[in-house]
Amino acid sequence: MSNFSLLIDVLKQPKRLKSLLSFNSKGYLNTIGWFNAFDTQSPVDEKGNPIPWVTYSFIDFIKDRLKPEHAVFEFGSGNSTIFYAQRTGIVVSVEHDKEWFDKITSTKPENAEMIFCELQRDGDYCRMPVKLGEEFDIIIVDGRDRVNCCIQAVEALSANGVIVLDDSERPGYRDGINYLLDKGFKQIPFSGISPGLFYYKTTTVFYKPDNCLGI
Repeated sequence: MSNFSLLIDVLKQPKRLKSLLSFNSKGYLNTIGWFNAFDTQSPVDEKGNPIPWVTYSFIDFIKDRLKPEHAVFEFGSGNSTIFYAQRTGIVVSVEHDKEWFDKITSTKPENAEMIFCELQRDGDYCRMPVKLGEEFDIIIVDGRDRVNCCIQAVEALSANGVIVLDDSERPGYRDGINYLLDKGFKQIPFSGISPGLFYYKTTTVFYKPDNCLGI
């Protein structure tokens, strides 16, 4: 159905139209700050604070489980870097886009480290957490080459570490998911909408017993 047909369908049903027009002043979308994110085209909450561009259900789940002793690694950077840095001990992010890297580096928190790496499939980018020789409690896969990032992330996890894969509903990431499941990880999918966007997506946590998030 085209956007025009959808609009006509809504106009034919006054109750729906009235409800839609009220969303910017009350209701769930206003409460979570979805309109703030839509207007600014950036992931922020109802107070304008930075949040990750993941599902709201995942944000609700993880925000109170993050601890100062956690070390986080991110494939991809942005408002999520600030969000995690405000709640954990250190965040290390690898970024392949030089212009974006420069922008985030200029505003990053003191406990956030940015690494620029040119993107090459199954190259240094996906191997960055392993190459650092450190262990991370939470590895966020939200950049490019995600299947290989999932595969390499396993080798850089702490004993109680977890892996988070955004957009895990996409068929192209199935091989990465299967790899993690074969390695003994269990999964919890968090589905719904994300800041400023109105399509269905999923952010999934992969974990083992005695994990750092208390699952």
